[in-house]
Amino acid sequence: MSPQIGFVILSHREPRQLLRLVRTLNRLYGDPPIACHHDMAQCPIDTAPFPDNVRFVSPSIRTGWAKWSVVRAFLAALELLYRDADPDWFVLLSGADYPIKRAETVRAELAATAADALIDYRQVGDTSRSALERFGPRNPELDQFESDGNRRLKWSHYQGAELWFPMLRFNDGGRRVRPGRFTWHLPFASPFAPFSRDFPCFYGDHWITADRRAARLLLTPSRRHLRLQRHLHRRAIPEECYYQTVLCNEPGLTLDRDNRRYAQWNGGGAHPQQLGVANLPAIMASNAHFARKFDYDDPVLDRIDALLFDGD
Repeated sequence: MSPQIGFVILSHREPRQLLRLVRTLNRLYGDPPIACHHDMAQCPIDTAPFPDNVRFVSPSIRTGWAKWSVVRAFLAALELLYRDADPDWFVLLSGADYPIKRAETVRAELAATAADALIDYRQVGDTSRSALERFGPRNPELDQFESDGNRRLKWSHYQGAELWFPMLRFNDGGRRVRPGRFTWHLPFASPFAPFSRDFPCFYGDHWITADRRAARLLLTPSRRHLRLQRHLHRRAIPEECYYQTVLCNEPGLTLDRDNRRYAQWNGGGAHPQQLGVANLPAIMASNAHFARKFDYDDPVLDRIDALLFDGD
């Protein structure tokens, strides 16, 4: 039987792009359940034009790049999705993502897999070789997570000791001032981190696809998970650690390291590069189900539509 797929979308800009994404998902997947967290503080949005199968988290959470608020927004949207529906699988997308495979292809792959989640992951301290030997092949598009610099950075973000100093941040050319902090990373592990030999730290790409069992685990945190939440609340880029650490430490879950996402990271920067028509052959040749990230009006989206809906 073909599995039902629901979608969780995190967005904070470009309402037109979000609406296009939703309409494309509806056309491909036959009006699937969709739960969206849109950060109204960053970009107000009129929800009236959106189809009835789309639910918005209300009130929205004010999110910030690389902040715990991103994880909170995801969990709020995931809870909304499973409150109103009970899909076999959910797909986490950003507003700048776009589908690149037909729904029947995605459904067939999910129906055939033994995995509970398609999630990029490796353990802090792993090398590329040791992760491959222990956990199997990964998404080849995510080389930036395998660099020595990224490994050191992730250890520092999640396990290293930190000192925090208050500071002032100036926005809008100095017209607005807000409190902030300066973080000093220390060269030894934090004695307060929640990780241990039987609960190691994992990290990887934010964007995942997972089944109902994994969703329930994320929505019903254990005491250990809550301690992890408190730890990551003050850490950078928690969205690349929380899901991995929770799911990878759960006995009995089967995980596939290839999350079926296409992105170009252009040498390992903090954000993937914008995709365009020049990337189309590589995008469509990949085994990915979704790609990111796109500008809202890039003509490559029309080209992808033509390939997805040819003959409809």
